[in-house]
Amino acid sequence: MVKGFSMLRKTKHMKNINSLVSIGEKAIMGEQVSFEGSIRSNEDLVINGPVKGNIELENCGLTIATKGQVEAEIHAQNVSISGQLIGNIKAISNVEITKEADFSGQIKAKRISIEDGASFKAAIELEHEPQEKTLPTDKSSEQEAYGPEKDALTLLSKAESSAIPTHLLRDEVSLESEPVTYTSNVIRLFIDGLERQQKGQVLDIGPVCSENINFLAQHVMRLYVCDMFLQLDRKLRKDLPISSLWQHLDYPPQSFDGILLWDLIDHLEDREVNRIVKLCLKMLRPDGLLMVFVPGEQATQTVINSFVIGEGFRLDLRPQPHLDLPFHMRQNREVLSLLAPFTLVKSFIYHNGLRQFLFQRD
Repeated sequence: MVKGFSMLRKTKHMKNINSLVSIGEKAIMGEQVSFEGSIRSNEDLVINGPVKGNIELENCGLTIATKGQVEAEIHAQNVSISGQLIGNIKAISNVEITKEADFSGQIKAKRISIEDGASFKAAIELEHEPQEKTLPTDKSSEQEAYGPEKDALTLLSKAESSAIPTHLLRDEVSLESEPVTYTSNVIRLFIDGLERQQKGQVLDIGPVCSENINFLAQHVMRLYVCDMFLQLDRKLRKDLPISSLWQHLDYPPQSFDGILLWDLIDHLEDREVNRIVKLCLKMLRPDGLLMVFVPGEQATQTVINSFVIGEGFRLDLRPQPHLDLPFHMRQNREVLSLLAPFTLVKSFIYHNGLRQFLFQRD
């Protein structure tokens, strides 16, 4: 038995105990170990093979290596995932997920780090830290394109709506320029609406971004992340029917108070946009909020980008070279027509054509 490592229940799947070794203060389960049961350790643990059960590491770290295939309930100080994991994580400190990882489950931690390209579907709860209310400081990067559509909307008062800057820009900046930074009033309104109504379950459909996860998880009670951009890319590369894509959004009706759709509709044909709009309508609760981005025409010549949220609701573009998706450019009236089941709350247009919409479910 390796020092500090106890297996409470062994099964016939334990093929080779000699594949379990201890190096310094770290225990390693080799590729030839197949284990089912409960694991407790006071050493750091590295898993390279299939494991199913419960893993408890007191004040220690767990690493699931690239060949690790784990289905487990995990409680550890820190967790690093490069292999496959289905299960729930309770980390005292941090969870790190590399681009090779494939994770599905729940995470409770202080902070999460995720590399671009990881396959990720999770419900996330972060330990909240006190934060000061931040407001955008840049008043020259956008113009208001639309006002409230209905006086009955409770998201914004007339005074709040009229306080949003409406300055026009004189200079031209392309989406291809580096760096590209925006101040997003739509994200501010999205967060303010949720916080004001004390609503807290939000779905982010990706691309997966550590900064966005850590930002959003500080403002909502529970964050769900399902990277539909990566799933769409996989379907297209394998020439599979796009209709099967939506099985990943298998959440119960009226699960969410807000959904961040980002610019996914720009990579879908109208038929598939109609499908995801219906799904969003089903998944949102009454008065739920839907955020949609539509890049300008310049974006058709660039790689896929994720929008990274920073301090003061600033947005930066981060290229996602692992994604290869088609573009379907649409005019404002086409976007509004496709989103017709929702009520338009606010819309802003930037000097390079980027459009940000906030919709609400009646």
